Amino acid sequence: MQQVQRQTQIQKLSLTQSMRTSLSLLAMDGDEALHAIRREQGRNSFLRAVSPTLSGGGGGEADRPGGAHSESATDDLLRQISLIRLSPRQNRLAQDLVHSLDERGFLPDSPEETAGYLKCSQTELGALLPILQESVEPAGIFAWSLADSFRLQLQAKNRFDPLIERLLGRLDLIARQDIDGICTAGDIRSLNPSPLARQSHDLLPTGQPELIISANSDGSCSASLNEAALPRLLTDDALFSTTMAAEADAHAQSYYRDRYRGAASMVRAMQKRANTLLAAGQAIADHQPKYIRTGRLHDKLPLTMAQLADRIGVNKSTISRALSNCRISTELGILPAGHFLARPVSDDAPNGHATIS
Repeated sequence: MQQVQRQTQIQKLSLTQSMRTSLSLLAMDGDEALHAIRREQGRNSFLRAVSPTLSGGGGGEADRPGGAHSESATDDLLRQISLIRLSPRQNRLAQDLVHSLDERGFLPDSPEETAGYLKCSQTELGALLPILQESVEPAGIFAWSLADSFRLQLQAKNRFDPLIERLLGRLDLIARQDIDGICTAGDIRSLNPSPLARQSHDLLPTGQPELIISANSDGSCSASLNEAALPRLLTDDALFSTTMAAEADAHAQSYYRDRYRGAASMVRAMQKRANTLLAAGQAIADHQPKYIRTGRLHDKLPLTMAQLADRIGVNKSTISRALSNCRISTELGILPAGHFLARPVSDDAPNGHATIS
């Protein structure tokens, strides 16, 4: 008997979180993508979405971080404090504390320094803060640090336990990419690192088609993205810069960098989705101009998903995801993207009459 030893090499494709996000967004329709954006905004204040239906050509003050948006947040906090039963002195101190918060909703100075410029004792401050932390929304403001803010948010969800408490001391573990095995990481990664930084606009489902194909005077057709269907995504660089400048803890800084990278990844994924949809729409417009103008089925030319993918230089599965829920507005009405695809009657007659794929 002869013993043989063989060595084989197996190559696996490992998808990063950015790649998974991009692939997931490709398969969504407009309203599903809006829902995904809202979910990401709820846990990542460095992601900003400017609703196209509300933003003007030059952008308004609400478009900019630190504009009217910050003032309204302060007014909201003062209104909530007015509803809490406090002594006149506590009420004055609480209002002063609101104006002491930074962009994240944290108290940036030490308890000694804060008590000093508020002209109160640390005992008074220590008695007032738990009342405000428990009574004022959003949960997590009036905190001394990122870990303190996360503790308050988890307590509001009744999810704070000794294991989470130990993990809050090592936020860098959550910021690293090898944390999938930490079963509690999901609880912390779902928290908002800047609870006071609210979004400029409410994102509402639009029900709008994502692509528009228009007929040109020369007989050709042009595709364009429908800007009313999805918001414009941006990373809030100003908030990130001020946050990093105010934060001294290295572990917290590592966490903030991780969340900022997550926001940037979402922006890139949405841009890639838009680029793929536009390329596919233009390829359809170039291939089916006569059908788009007349609406007659016998004017529809053969065009398979594989041919469309080859035209724009992407994988068939990519274009399949992108067009699965995509709708196109034309002079024929609003139609699913698949309506413009057709296959030959037989493989022997690729240029003959077509049937709907």
